[in-house]
Amino acid sequence: MSTPMRHGPSQQGRTPSQHPGAAPTPQASTPFSNPQTQAAFSPHGPRSSPQQFKKSPAAKNSPAMAPSASTMGHSANQPVNFDSPTAAAALGALGINDLGLDALSMGGLVGGTGRADEDDRKRRMDEVVKILMDANSARVSNDSLERLAKQLDLDSIWEDVIGGEKNAKTLIIAGSVMSVEIGITEHIVNHAALAFNEPIAIVDKHVDRASEVLKRDLSLAPNQSPLTKYLTQFKANLKRLATLDKLSVSPGLNCHEAVAGIYESLVRLHRWDLEKLREDPSLSGQPEDKLKVYALCTRHGYPQMHTRGQIGLSLDYWKDKRKLPSTTVDTDDDRKTWAIKIGCGPINSMDYTPMNNMAYTPVRVSEKWIGPDIEKSDPTNEDIISATGPVLDWLEPENTILPPTEELKSEEGLEHDNPMSGPKTPEVVFLATFDPPVIVTQAVAMDIYKPCATEPHLSSATFDVLQFPIPEGSAYDPSEPRMIEHTRTVATFPGVKEGQTEPDLKTHMNTLHIYKPVYGQILREVPFSHPKELVQMLPTLRQYAFLSTLLSNSFKRQGPSDPKATKGNDKSKDNSVASTIGDDFSRFMSQASKQPATTAVDITLTVHPVTRLQIVFPFRSKTANIHIEVQPGGRVHIVSHNIFGDADERNGGGGGGGAESANSKGKGKSYTVAQWAAMLETAEDISCWIEWIKCKLE
Repeated sequence: MSTPMRHGPSQQGRTPSQHPGAAPTPQASTPFSNPQTQAAFSPHGPRSSPQQFKKSPAAKNSPAMAPSASTMGHSANQPVNFDSPTAAAALGALGINDLGLDALSMGGLVGGTGRADEDDRKRRMDEVVKILMDANSARVSNDSLERLAKQLDLDSIWEDVIGGEKNAKTLIIAGSVMSVEIGITEHIVNHAALAFNEPIAIVDKHVDRASEVLKRDLSLAPNQSPLTKYLTQFKANLKRLATLDKLSVSPGLNCHEAVAGIYESLVRLHRWDLEKLREDPSLSGQPEDKLKVYALCTRHGYPQMHTRGQIGLSLDYWKDKRKLPSTTVDTDDDRKTWAIKIGCGPINSMDYTPMNNMAYTPVRVSEKWIGPDIEKSDPTNEDIISATGPVLDWLEPENTILPPTEELKSEEGLEHDNPMSGPKTPEVVFLATFDPPVIVTQAVAMDIYKPCATEPHLSSATFDVLQFPIPEGSAYDPSEPRMIEHTRTVATFPGVKEGQTEPDLKTHMNTLHIYKPVYGQILREVPFSHPKELVQMLPTLRQYAFLSTLLSNSFKRQGPSDPKATKGNDKSKDNSVASTIGDDFSRFMSQASKQPATTAVDITLTVHPVTRLQIVFPFRSKTANIHIEVQPGGRVHIVSHNIFGDADERNGGGGGGGAESANSKGKGKSYTVAQWAAMLETAEDISCWIEWIKCKLE
């Protein structure tokens, strides 16, 4: 029986001119095909078109279309060589030489390096398939679930439910170490469960929660139509499970167990953080939920398994609006959570490169990444000097060794002392994915990648461009200063103590100035070998997460500028009585007269060598000028100012001699400079902070 086989590389993508003695393979057309016989090459031919200077190979053997030797300068049975002087003259007449293509033969244009090249076609087809697969347009159904399993290279099998409803089936999607069982009837999922082949205590205790996530991804919400239920979330979660499954090696390495081991160590560290916070006198009386938020944002993060609808381990390190009383670690609304997703990846990947040709430390399966007492009992002088907080008792687990596979054992010719025949370490590394990605400067990115021994793929974009992308079609010179403007409405409640319920609307025209552009980098993922490397980068990640939130709240439109005001206008319109045109005009003029003047706010951003913002706005009869610094950990420090009074200087520090007294025209008590900085940390919005300052001091 004959089997199909592909031609050797030397015969693929070649033109007839490269095989002088062979008959050409007919093709549909070429860019230089000529349906009619033409005279000798001449720039004065009819309409000088490329299609008029060369015949298609499909028509070359046709008697009616065969050129004569006198017209083409070649015999009728010999392919035309476009490397000849005649062809070069023709290409020159067409102006193709001006394009730098004079040294190319027709074989180069159509053959090996063109679209006919098999590798290029395969790459393009793979890209098209990837785009279609990533479109997330598939709805939940029997066929789509089966196709998804095939796409992720997982096995799938259907089983009928004995004694169940009509058309009730069970789909089992299985890998090497895990399986997902889905119960479905008439394309509606009613059951989903995750299971593992081998019982592992630290993995099995999270299975129920993972199964709930998978079922929620596939089940219909109340009053939801099956036509609107998509596979988007389930596909992402199944892909995470499949990635760990493919990297696992049985026996010897279960990547799900490796990730669960890191969780066990991080959760013990988190519990230790909570104990220390309970002992803090300044936090006495705080509820447990609030202490968890403090540990999340100020200590060593908050590890969670299968949270926020995503399968896997998440180390949460920052929470928007963290200082509001209503914020908890589980708050799932517009308060974005910044986290590090912990998983595994192949040790050789194009997405990350080891530094200085070093090798990554392979993944290790262990629960003992940190000592039982968490803190070192006898730290060395070097530990004390290098530590910025308590000296943690990090441990180094033993390497995970894989036994030789059966193929290597049975393969002949391998000696016992051959390195390939013995045990080896896994070709897998731990992989940290930043969710969401964090925008930092390149210098900071190098500091983060260095402990992980990773060579970053440096970006050529500046920090401000990554934070605020250039609109399409706009001119931009990175060497020139940049200015970003944004007008917004701020709702204030100056009389809330007197019972004010409707906000006073203030208009701010914010202008961001960048005088010294600095190259930036987007942190997306980084390999690591030990969880302590993640803990060490948390203060820097919090610093830039807060800076990003501050800039985003002040310069990016988040939606309707004033939904409450719009709602109020709709209500008044519904309840309005009949009125004349004169009444409507009088009401419009009265509202226009109440519109406040626009407050111009100028903010200058500096991210190197330190992260600072200079905030300038009108204040009383002069101009307020405040310099703030966003420090590691997301803390705000007021470097200098000219509006907070001398009482603030004595009570809180901060530069700014010659400032007016805070209570000379202000309302209420005097705040220290540190308290004003803490208010900005709470507001996370420069415009709101300015209005609070003006409310208290003007």
